[in-house]
Amino acid sequence: MSRGYTALRTNKRSEGLWPLAAEPGPSFRWGAVLRRSRLNPDGTEGSTARQERAIQDYVKANGMGRIVAVYSDIASAHSEKARRPDFENALTDIRAGRIDGIIVWKVDRLTRRRSQVRKLLTILEECGGRLATAVEGIDTADPSKREITEIALAIYARSAESESEAIGERVSLMHLDRARKGLVQPSSVRPFGHSEDWQTLVPAEVKVLHEAAERLFAGEASFSVAADFTAREIPKPSGKTNWNSNVLRRMLLSPRMVAKREYGGTLYELEGVPPVFDEETWEKLCAVLAKRGVRSGPVETHLLSSIALCGMCRRTLSSATSGRKSVKTYVCRPRFEGDEACRKISVSAPHAEQRVSELVIAFLADKERITKLLRRAAGPELDAIHDRIAELSDSLHALAQALNPPPGVPRLPLATYYEQAAIIEAERQELHRRMAVTREVALLAEVLDLEDAAHEWETRSLHWRRTILKLVTECIVIEPRGKLLAKDDPRYQPGFNAFDPSRVAVTFADE
Repeated sequence: MSRGYTALRTNKRSEGLWPLAAEPGPSFRWGAVLRRSRLNPDGTEGSTARQERAIQDYVKANGMGRIVAVYSDIASAHSEKARRPDFENALTDIRAGRIDGIIVWKVDRLTRRRSQVRKLLTILEECGGRLATAVEGIDTADPSKREITEIALAIYARSAESESEAIGERVSLMHLDRARKGLVQPSSVRPFGHSEDWQTLVPAEVKVLHEAAERLFAGEASFSVAADFTAREIPKPSGKTNWNSNVLRRMLLSPRMVAKREYGGTLYELEGVPPVFDEETWEKLCAVLAKRGVRSGPVETHLLSSIALCGMCRRTLSSATSGRKSVKTYVCRPRFEGDEACRKISVSAPHAEQRVSELVIAFLADKERITKLLRRAAGPELDAIHDRIAELSDSLHALAQALNPPPGVPRLPLATYYEQAAIIEAERQELHRRMAVTREVALLAEVLDLEDAAHEWETRSLHWRRTILKLVTECIVIEPRGKLLAKDDPRYQPGFNAFDPSRVAVTFADE
Protein backbone atom coordinates (compact mmCIF):
# COMPACT_ATOMS: atom_id res chain seq x y z
CA MET A 1 0.00 0.00 0.00
CA SER A 2 1.38 3.41 -1.00
CA ARG A 3 2.01 6.01 1.67
CA GLY A 4 0.80 8.78 -0.63
CA TYR A 5 3.86 9.69 -2.70
CA THR A 6 2.52 7.91 -5.78
CA ALA A 7 0.87 4.70 -6.88
CA LEU A 8 3.10 1.61 -6.66
CA ARG A 9 4.03 -0.43 -9.71
CA THR A 10 3.38 -4.11 -9.28
CA ASN A 11 5.89 -5.14 -11.96
CA LYS A 12 8.85 -4.11 -9.80
CA ARG A 13 10.67 -5.95 -7.07
CA SER A 14 9.42 -4.98 -3.60
CA GLU A 15 12.35 -3.82 -1.46
CA GLY A 16 12.32 -1.33 1.41
CA LEU A 17 10.05 1.69 1.05
CA TRP A 18 8.82 0.87 -2.48
CA PRO A 19 9.33 -1.57 -5.37
CA LEU A 20 12.65 -1.19 -7.19
CA ALA A 21 13.17 -1.12 -10.94
CA ALA A 22 16.57 -2.84 -10.63
CA GLU A 23 17.76 -5.77 -8.55
CA PRO A 24 20.14 -4.74 -5.71
CA GLY A 25 23.51 -6.41 -6.07
CA PRO A 26 26.97 -6.11 -7.64
CA SER A 27 25.58 -4.85 -10.98
CA PHE A 28 23.44 -2.09 -9.44
CA ARG A 29 24.20 1.23 -11.14
CA TRP A 30 24.70 4.13 -8.75
CA GLY A 31 24.90 7.82 -9.56
CA ALA A 32 27.03 9.63 -6.96
CA VAL A 33 25.71 13.13 -6.15
CA LEU A 34 28.39 15.48 -4.81
CA ARG A 35 28.00 19.05 -3.62
CA ARG A 36 29.83 21.91 -2.03
CA SER A 37 28.33 25.33 -1.31
CA ARG A 38 31.17 27.45 -2.69
CA LEU A 39 34.75 27.38 -3.93
CA ASN A 40 37.77 28.31 -1.84
CA PRO A 41 39.08 31.90 -2.11
CA ASP A 42 41.67 30.72 -4.65
CA GLY A 43 38.96 29.18 -6.86
CA THR A 44 39.69 25.55 -5.97
CA GLU A 45 37.96 22.90 -3.90
CA GLY A 46 38.70 19.34 -2.81
CA SER A 47 35.53 18.50 -0.93
CA THR A 48 33.73 16.79 -3.81
CA ALA A 49 36.74 14.52 -4.49
CA ARG A 50 36.79 13.50 -0.82
CA GLN A 51 33.05 12.83 -0.91
CA GLU A 52 33.44 10.63 -3.98
CA ARG A 53 36.29 8.68 -2.37
CA ALA A 54 34.20 8.06 0.77
CA ILE A 55 31.23 6.94 -1.34
CA GLN A 56 33.46 4.55 -3.32
CA ASP A 57 34.77 3.05 -0.06
CA TYR A 58 31.22 2.64 1.26
CA VAL A 59 29.87 1.02 -1.91
CA LYS A 60 32.79 -1.40 -2.17
CA ALA A 61 32.77 -2.31 1.53
CA ASN A 62 29.08 -3.17 1.41
CA GLY A 63 28.99 -4.83 -2.03
CA MET A 64 26.28 -2.42 -3.19
CA GLY A 65 27.19 -2.26 -6.89
CA ARG A 66 29.22 0.23 -8.90
CA ILE A 67 29.40 3.98 -9.52
CA VAL A 68 28.55 4.61 -13.19
CA ALA A 69 27.97 8.39 -13.08
CA VAL A 70 29.11 11.31 -10.95
CA TYR A 71 27.09 14.51 -10.57
CA SER A 72 28.93 17.43 -8.95
CA ASP A 73 27.61 20.93 -8.21
CA ILE A 74 29.02 23.97 -6.45
CA ALA A 75 25.79 25.43 -5.08
CA SER A 76 23.67 25.86 -1.98
CA ALA A 77 21.34 23.03 -0.98
CA HIS A 78 19.22 25.37 1.15
CA SER A 79 18.46 28.27 -1.19
CA GLU A 80 15.43 27.58 -3.37
CA LYS A 81 16.93 29.79 -6.09
CA ALA A 82 20.22 27.87 -6.30
CA ARG A 83 20.93 26.24 -9.65
CA ARG A 84 22.12 22.63 -9.45
CA PRO A 85 22.26 21.43 -13.07
CA ASP A 86 24.10 18.19 -12.33
CA PHE A 87 21.60 17.26 -9.60
CA GLU A 88 18.79 17.85 -12.11
CA ASN A 89 20.69 15.65 -14.58
CA ALA A 90 20.81 12.90 -11.96
CA LEU A 91 17.02 13.07 -11.55
CA THR A 92 16.58 13.01 -15.33
CA ASP A 93 18.86 9.98 -15.64
CA ILE A 94 17.13 8.01 -12.91
CA ARG A 95 13.74 8.71 -14.48
CA ALA A 96 15.06 7.50 -17.84
CA GLY A 97 16.62 4.37 -16.32
CA ARG A 98 20.22 5.36 -17.08
CA ILE A 99 21.07 4.88 -13.40
CA ASP A 100 19.29 2.76 -10.78
CA GLY A 101 19.92 4.79 -7.64
CA ILE A 102 21.36 7.96 -6.12
CA ILE A 103 23.98 7.82 -3.38
CA VAL A 104 25.41 10.74 -1.38
CA TRP A 105 28.05 11.04 1.29
CA LYS A 106 25.65 12.71 3.71
CA VAL A 107 22.03 13.92 3.63
CA ASP A 108 23.04 17.60 3.73
CA ARG A 109 25.05 17.09 0.52
CA LEU A 110 21.73 16.20 -1.13
CA THR A 111 19.46 18.83 0.41
CA ARG A 112 19.02 21.07 3.40
CA ARG A 113 15.24 21.36 3.07
CA ARG A 114 12.60 18.91 4.24
CA SER A 115 10.30 19.92 1.41
CA GLN A 116 12.96 18.84 -1.13
CA VAL A 117 13.24 15.45 0.56
CA ARG A 118 9.54 14.82 -0.01
CA LYS A 119 9.82 15.79 -3.70
CA LEU A 120 12.85 13.54 -4.15
CA LEU A 121 11.14 10.56 -2.54
CA THR A 122 8.17 11.03 -4.85
CA ILE A 123 10.41 10.98 -7.92
CA LEU A 124 12.29 7.90 -6.71
CA GLU A 125 9.08 6.01 -5.95
CA GLU A 126 7.61 6.85 -9.36
CA CYS A 127 10.59 5.39 -11.21
CA GLY A 128 11.58 2.65 -8.76
CA GLY A 129 14.83 4.36 -7.81
CA ARG A 130 16.92 3.95 -4.69
CA LEU A 131 18.51 6.43 -2.30
CA ALA A 132 21.46 5.75 0.01
CA THR A 133 23.75 7.82 2.23
CA ALA A 134 27.22 6.78 3.41
CA VAL A 135 27.46 8.59 6.75
CA GLU A 136 23.94 8.03 8.12
CA GLY A 137 23.64 4.56 6.56
CA ILE A 138 20.21 5.32 5.08
CA ASP A 139 19.06 2.96 2.32
CA THR A 140 15.51 3.13 0.99
CA ALA A 141 15.92 -0.46 -0.27
CA ASP A 142 16.74 -1.92 3.16
CA PRO A 143 13.67 -3.90 4.30
CA SER A 144 15.01 -4.23 7.86
CA LYS A 145 14.88 -0.44 8.33
CA ARG A 146 11.68 0.16 6.44
CA GLU A 147 9.82 1.64 9.42
CA ILE A 148 12.52 4.17 10.36
CA THR A 149 14.10 5.14 7.02
CA GLU A 150 11.57 7.82 6.17
CA ILE A 151 11.64 9.21 9.72
CA ALA A 152 15.46 9.29 9.72
CA LEU A 153 15.53 11.17 6.42
CA ALA A 154 13.13 13.78 7.77
CA ILE A 155 15.15 14.20 10.98
CA TYR A 156 18.50 14.58 9.19
CA ALA A 157 17.01 16.99 6.63
CA ARG A 158 15.45 19.09 9.39
CA SER A 159 18.77 19.14 11.24
CA ALA A 160 20.58 20.31 8.08
CA GLU A 161 17.89 22.94 7.46
CA SER A 162 18.22 24.30 11.01
CA GLU A 163 22.01 24.37 10.69
CA SER A 164 21.77 26.39 7.45
CA GLU A 165 19.36 28.87 9.03
CA ALA A 166 21.62 29.32 12.07
CA ILE A 167 24.69 29.83 9.89
CA GLY A 168 22.76 32.33 7.77
CA GLU A 169 21.81 34.38 10.84
CA ARG A 170 25.40 34.50 12.10
CA VAL A 171 26.80 35.44 8.68
CA SER A 172 24.17 38.18 8.24
CA LEU A 173 25.10 39.69 11.60
CA MET A 174 28.79 39.61 10.68
CA HIS A 175 28.17 41.36 7.32
CA LEU A 176 26.04 44.03 8.97
CA ASP A 177 28.81 44.73 11.49
CA ARG A 178 31.46 44.98 8.75
CA ALA A 179 29.23 47.30 6.70
CA ARG A 180 28.71 49.63 9.64
CA LYS A 181 32.48 49.79 10.21
CA GLY A 182 33.08 50.65 6.54
CA LEU A 183 35.09 47.48 5.90
CA VAL A 184 35.29 46.02 2.38
CA GLN A 185 34.05 42.51 1.64
CA PRO A 186 37.13 40.58 0.44
CA SER A 187 36.90 38.58 -2.77
CA SER A 188 39.03 36.00 -4.54
CA VAL A 189 39.24 38.32 -7.58
CA ARG A 190 40.42 41.95 -7.52
CA PRO A 191 37.58 44.40 -8.23
CA PHE A 192 37.83 46.01 -11.67
CA GLY A 193 38.95 49.63 -11.27
CA HIS A 194 40.42 49.19 -7.77
CA SER A 195 43.63 47.71 -6.41
CA GLU A 196 43.76 44.45 -4.50
CA ASP A 197 43.20 46.21 -1.15
CA TRP A 198 40.63 48.64 -2.67
CA GLN A 199 42.70 51.59 -1.39
CA THR A 200 43.80 52.95 -4.80
CA LEU A 201 42.38 53.22 -8.31
CA VAL A 202 43.74 51.48 -11.41
CA PRO A 203 43.83 54.34 -13.99
CA ALA A 204 43.57 52.17 -17.13
CA GLU A 205 40.52 50.33 -15.78
CA VAL A 206 38.87 53.51 -14.50
CA LYS A 207 39.22 54.89 -18.04
CA VAL A 208 37.36 51.84 -19.38
CA LEU A 209 34.53 52.30 -16.85
CA HIS A 210 34.22 55.99 -17.75
CA GLU A 211 34.11 55.07 -21.44
CA ALA A 212 31.31 52.58 -20.75
CA ALA A 213 29.34 55.24 -18.88
CA GLU A 214 29.74 57.80 -21.68
CA ARG A 215 28.56 55.31 -24.30
CA LEU A 216 25.54 54.37 -22.20
CA PHE A 217 24.69 58.06 -21.75
CA ALA A 218 24.86 58.39 -25.56
CA GLY A 219 22.19 55.68 -25.91
CA GLU A 220 24.31 52.61 -26.72
CA ALA A 221 23.20 49.29 -25.22
CA SER A 222 25.29 47.56 -22.56
CA PHE A 223 25.32 44.44 -24.76
CA SER A 224 27.00 46.40 -27.55
CA VAL A 225 29.54 47.94 -25.16
CA ALA A 226 30.41 44.53 -23.71
CA ALA A 227 30.76 43.03 -27.19
CA ASP A 228 33.13 45.83 -28.17
CA PHE A 229 35.24 45.34 -25.02
CA THR A 230 35.47 41.64 -25.90
CA ALA A 231 36.53 42.42 -29.47
CA ARG A 232 39.20 44.80 -28.17
CA GLU A 233 40.40 42.11 -25.74
CA ILE A 234 40.32 44.40 -22.73
CA PRO A 235 41.56 42.23 -19.85
CA LYS A 236 39.65 41.78 -16.61
CA PRO A 237 41.39 41.16 -13.26
CA SER A 238 40.97 37.41 -13.84
CA GLY A 239 42.99 37.72 -17.05
CA LYS A 240 40.02 36.84 -19.27
CA THR A 241 38.93 39.16 -22.07
CA ASN A 242 35.34 38.02 -22.64
CA TRP A 243 32.85 40.60 -21.39
CA ASN A 244 29.23 39.89 -20.52
CA SER A 245 26.62 42.66 -20.55
CA ASN A 246 25.06 41.50 -17.27
CA VAL A 247 28.45 41.52 -15.52
CA LEU A 248 29.18 44.99 -16.92
CA ARG A 249 25.82 46.26 -15.66
CA ARG A 250 26.36 44.82 -12.17
CA MET A 251 29.81 46.38 -12.08
CA LEU A 252 28.51 49.85 -12.98
CA LEU A 253 25.51 49.57 -10.65
CA SER A 254 27.68 48.55 -7.70
CA PRO A 255 27.88 51.14 -4.87
CA ARG A 256 31.63 50.47 -5.00
CA MET A 257 31.68 52.94 -7.90
CA VAL A 258 31.06 55.72 -5.30
CA ALA A 259 33.08 54.10 -2.50
CA LYS A 260 30.06 52.70 -0.72
CA ARG A 261 28.69 49.32 0.28
CA GLU A 262 25.04 48.26 0.31
CA TYR A 263 23.65 45.97 2.98
CA GLY A 264 20.04 45.43 3.94
CA GLY A 265 18.91 48.24 1.65
CA THR A 266 21.21 50.82 3.28
CA LEU A 267 24.39 52.36 1.81
CA TYR A 268 27.47 52.55 4.04
CA GLU A 269 30.65 54.55 3.40
CA LEU A 270 33.76 52.41 2.77
CA GLU A 271 36.78 53.49 4.78
CA GLY A 272 39.73 54.62 2.64
CA VAL A 273 38.23 53.52 -0.71
CA PRO A 274 38.42 56.11 -3.54
CA PRO A 275 35.33 56.51 -5.80
CA VAL A 276 35.34 55.77 -9.53
CA PHE A 277 32.47 58.21 -10.24
CA ASP A 278 31.05 61.15 -8.38
CA GLU A 279 27.63 60.46 -6.87
CA GLU A 280 25.70 62.60 -9.34
CA THR A 281 27.20 60.78 -12.35
CA TRP A 282 26.67 57.38 -10.77
CA GLU A 283 23.01 58.07 -9.95
CA LYS A 284 22.47 59.22 -13.53
CA LEU A 285 24.16 56.04 -14.75
CA CYS A 286 21.94 53.88 -12.53
CA ALA A 287 18.86 55.64 -13.93
CA VAL A 288 19.97 55.00 -17.53
CA LEU A 289 20.61 51.31 -16.86
CA ALA A 290 17.30 50.91 -15.00
CA LYS A 291 15.45 52.49 -17.92
CA ARG A 292 17.00 50.14 -20.47
CA GLY A 293 16.21 47.05 -18.41
CA VAL A 294 18.24 43.86 -18.06
CA ARG A 295 19.32 41.67 -20.94
CA SER A 296 18.88 38.29 -19.25
CA GLY A 297 20.60 36.21 -21.90
CA PRO A 298 19.46 34.00 -24.77
CA VAL A 299 15.75 33.88 -23.94
CA GLU A 300 14.10 33.50 -27.34
CA THR A 301 10.42 34.20 -27.96
CA HIS A 302 10.28 33.23 -31.65
CA LEU A 303 10.67 29.84 -33.29
CA LEU A 304 13.53 30.64 -35.66
CA SER A 305 15.41 33.44 -33.84
CA SER A 306 19.15 32.68 -33.71
CA ILE A 307 18.51 29.39 -35.57
CA ALA A 308 17.67 30.44 -39.14
CA LEU A 309 20.64 31.64 -41.20
CA CYS A 310 20.96 34.41 -43.75
CA GLY A 311 21.35 32.93 -47.24
CA MET A 312 23.94 35.55 -48.17
CA CYS A 313 26.27 36.02 -45.18
CA ARG A 314 25.28 32.99 -43.05
CA ARG A 315 24.70 35.13 -39.93
CA THR A 316 21.82 34.05 -37.70
CA LEU A 317 18.59 35.99 -38.16
CA SER A 318 16.80 37.87 -35.40
CA SER A 319 13.16 38.83 -34.99
CA ALA A 320 11.89 42.34 -35.77
CA THR A 321 8.76 44.22 -36.79
CA SER A 322 8.26 46.09 -40.06
CA GLY A 323 5.64 48.17 -41.82
CA ARG A 324 2.69 50.12 -40.54
CA LYS A 325 0.96 46.92 -39.43
CA SER A 326 4.00 45.88 -37.36
CA VAL A 327 4.39 42.57 -39.21
CA LYS A 328 6.76 40.13 -37.48
CA THR A 329 9.81 39.39 -39.60
CA TYR A 330 13.20 37.70 -39.41
CA VAL A 331 16.03 39.96 -40.51
CA CYS A 332 19.76 39.88 -40.98
CA ARG A 333 21.10 42.80 -38.98
CA PRO A 334 24.23 43.59 -36.94
CA ARG A 335 23.97 42.68 -33.25
CA PHE A 336 26.98 44.71 -32.19
CA GLU A 337 29.47 47.13 -33.68
CA GLY A 338 31.78 45.34 -36.08
CA ASP A 339 29.37 42.51 -36.87
CA GLU A 340 29.63 41.81 -40.61
CA ALA A 341 25.93 41.03 -41.12
CA CYS A 342 24.88 41.92 -44.69
CA ARG A 343 21.48 43.49 -43.74
CA LYS A 344 20.04 42.26 -47.07
CA ILE A 345 17.72 39.42 -46.01
CA SER A 346 14.29 39.68 -44.42
CA VAL A 347 11.31 37.33 -44.45
CA SER A 348 7.82 37.27 -43.02
CA ALA A 349 7.99 35.40 -39.70
CA PRO A 350 4.52 33.73 -39.92
CA HIS A 351 5.21 32.46 -43.46
CA ALA A 352 8.73 31.21 -42.67
CA GLU A 353 7.58 29.51 -39.46
CA GLN A 354 4.66 27.88 -41.27
CA ARG A 355 6.99 26.47 -43.94
CA VAL A 356 9.53 25.19 -41.43
CA SER A 357 6.75 23.66 -39.31
CA GLU A 358 5.33 21.80 -42.30
CA LEU A 359 8.71 20.29 -43.16
CA VAL A 360 9.57 19.39 -39.55
CA ILE A 361 6.15 17.82 -38.89
CA ALA A 362 6.62 15.63 -41.97
CA PHE A 363 10.05 14.63 -40.67
CA LEU A 364 8.72 13.81 -37.19
CA ALA A 365 5.98 11.66 -38.70
CA ASP A 366 8.59 9.54 -40.51
CA LYS A 367 9.52 6.97 -37.85
CA GLU A 368 12.23 5.46 -40.03
CA ARG A 369 14.11 8.77 -40.32
CA ILE A 370 13.74 9.47 -36.58
CA THR A 371 15.07 5.99 -35.74
CA LYS A 372 18.04 6.51 -38.07
CA LEU A 373 18.82 9.87 -36.49
CA LEU A 374 18.41 8.45 -32.98
CA ARG A 375 20.93 5.68 -33.67
CA ARG A 376 23.41 8.16 -35.09
CA ALA A 377 23.05 10.76 -32.34
CA ALA A 378 23.02 8.38 -29.37
CA GLY A 379 26.71 7.60 -29.88
CA PRO A 380 28.27 4.75 -27.88
CA GLU A 381 26.03 2.32 -26.06
CA LEU A 382 25.09 3.57 -22.60
CA ASP A 383 26.24 0.32 -20.97
CA ALA A 384 29.71 0.79 -22.46
CA ILE A 385 29.85 4.35 -21.13
CA HIS A 386 28.76 3.15 -17.69
CA ASP A 387 31.36 0.38 -17.69
CA ARG A 388 34.15 2.78 -18.60
CA ILE A 389 33.10 5.37 -16.00
CA ALA A 390 33.01 2.61 -13.38
CA GLU A 391 36.54 1.53 -14.39
CA LEU A 392 37.83 5.10 -14.20
CA SER A 393 36.18 5.64 -10.80
CA ASP A 394 37.86 2.46 -9.54
CA SER A 395 41.19 3.73 -10.88
CA LEU A 396 40.78 7.02 -8.99
CA HIS A 397 39.95 5.06 -5.86
CA ALA A 398 43.07 2.89 -6.32
CA LEU A 399 45.22 5.99 -6.83
CA ALA A 400 43.93 7.47 -3.57
CA GLN A 401 44.72 4.25 -1.73
CA ALA A 402 48.26 4.29 -3.18
CA LEU A 403 48.87 7.53 -1.27
CA ASN A 404 48.37 5.60 1.99
CA PRO A 405 49.71 2.11 1.24
CA PRO A 406 50.06 -0.72 3.76
CA PRO A 407 53.40 -1.17 5.58
CA GLY A 408 56.25 -2.17 3.28
CA VAL A 409 54.65 -0.79 0.10
CA PRO A 410 56.19 2.38 -1.39
CA ARG A 411 53.97 5.45 -1.34
CA LEU A 412 52.87 6.86 -4.70
CA PRO A 413 54.58 10.24 -5.31
CA LEU A 414 52.12 13.09 -4.99
CA ALA A 415 53.10 14.57 -8.36
CA THR A 416 52.37 11.23 -10.05
CA TYR A 417 49.01 11.03 -8.29
CA TYR A 418 47.93 14.47 -9.53
CA GLU A 419 49.16 13.75 -13.06
CA GLN A 420 47.32 10.42 -13.37
CA ALA A 421 44.21 11.71 -11.59
CA ALA A 422 43.99 14.59 -14.10
CA ILE A 423 44.18 12.17 -17.04
CA ILE A 424 41.46 9.95 -15.56
CA GLU A 425 39.23 12.90 -14.71
CA ALA A 426 39.56 14.34 -18.22
CA GLU A 427 38.37 11.08 -19.80
CA ARG A 428 35.56 10.75 -17.27
CA GLN A 429 34.37 14.29 -18.02
CA GLU A 430 34.29 13.46 -21.74
CA LEU A 431 32.15 10.39 -21.02
CA HIS A 432 29.79 12.54 -18.95
CA ARG A 433 29.49 14.93 -21.89
CA ARG A 434 28.49 11.97 -24.04
CA MET A 435 25.89 11.04 -21.45
CA ALA A 436 24.58 14.61 -21.66
CA VAL A 437 24.17 14.18 -25.43
CA THR A 438 22.31 10.93 -24.79
CA ARG A 439 20.10 12.80 -22.29
CA GLU A 440 19.19 15.38 -24.95
CA VAL A 441 18.63 12.76 -27.61
CA ALA A 442 16.05 11.16 -25.30
CA LEU A 443 13.65 13.71 -26.79
CA LEU A 444 13.95 11.87 -30.10
CA ALA A 445 13.00 8.62 -28.41
CA GLU A 446 9.94 10.43 -27.07
CA VAL A 447 9.09 11.58 -30.62
CA LEU A 448 8.93 7.95 -31.76
CA ASP A 449 5.93 7.43 -29.48
CA LEU A 450 3.99 10.43 -30.80
CA GLU A 451 0.75 9.42 -32.51
CA ASP A 452 -0.04 12.83 -34.02
CA ALA A 453 3.13 14.80 -34.81
CA ALA A 454 1.19 17.83 -36.07
CA HIS A 455 -0.92 18.07 -32.90
CA GLU A 456 2.13 17.71 -30.65
CA TRP A 457 4.05 20.36 -32.61
CA GLU A 458 1.19 22.84 -32.32
CA THR A 459 0.49 22.26 -28.62
CA ARG A 460 3.99 21.84 -27.17
CA SER A 461 5.99 24.73 -25.67
CA LEU A 462 8.23 26.98 -27.74
CA HIS A 463 11.26 25.66 -25.85
CA TRP A 464 10.36 22.07 -26.83
CA ARG A 465 9.91 23.00 -30.50
CA ARG A 466 13.18 24.93 -30.63
CA THR A 467 15.02 22.01 -28.99
CA ILE A 468 13.54 19.60 -31.54
CA LEU A 469 14.54 21.94 -34.37
CA LYS A 470 18.15 21.94 -33.20
CA LEU A 471 18.16 18.14 -32.91
CA VAL A 472 16.59 17.23 -36.25
CA THR A 473 17.98 19.97 -38.54
CA GLU A 474 21.50 20.62 -39.74
CA CYS A 475 20.65 24.16 -40.85
CA ILE A 476 17.71 26.39 -41.85
CA VAL A 477 18.64 28.97 -44.48
CA ILE A 478 16.51 31.86 -45.71
CA GLU A 479 17.51 32.52 -49.31
CA PRO A 480 17.24 35.91 -51.11
CA ARG A 481 13.87 36.85 -52.56
CA GLY A 482 13.32 36.27 -56.28
CA LYS A 483 10.88 37.94 -58.61
CA LEU A 484 7.33 38.68 -57.44
CA LEU A 485 4.58 36.39 -58.66
CA ALA A 486 2.26 37.64 -61.37
CA LYS A 487 -1.38 38.04 -60.39
CA ASP A 488 -2.43 35.37 -62.89
CA ASP A 489 -0.01 32.87 -61.35
CA PRO A 490 -1.93 30.00 -59.63
CA ARG A 491 0.33 30.39 -56.58
CA TYR A 492 -0.52 34.10 -56.18
CA GLN A 493 -2.43 34.99 -53.00
CA PRO A 494 -3.14 38.52 -51.78
CA GLY A 495 -0.81 39.28 -48.87
CA PHE A 496 1.40 36.30 -49.72
CA ASN A 497 2.91 37.69 -52.89
CA ALA A 498 6.24 38.55 -51.30
CA PHE A 499 6.80 35.03 -49.96
CA ASP A 500 8.14 32.09 -51.92
CA PRO A 501 8.26 28.83 -49.89
CA SER A 502 11.37 27.73 -51.76
CA ARG A 503 13.25 30.54 -50.02
CA VAL A 504 13.23 28.41 -46.85
CA ALA A 505 15.85 25.69 -47.28
CA VAL A 506 15.87 23.11 -44.48
CA THR A 507 18.67 20.55 -44.30
CA PHE A 508 17.84 17.74 -41.89
CA ALA A 509 20.42 16.06 -39.69
CA ASP A 510 20.03 12.67 -41.39
CA GLU A 511 20.84 14.01 -44.87
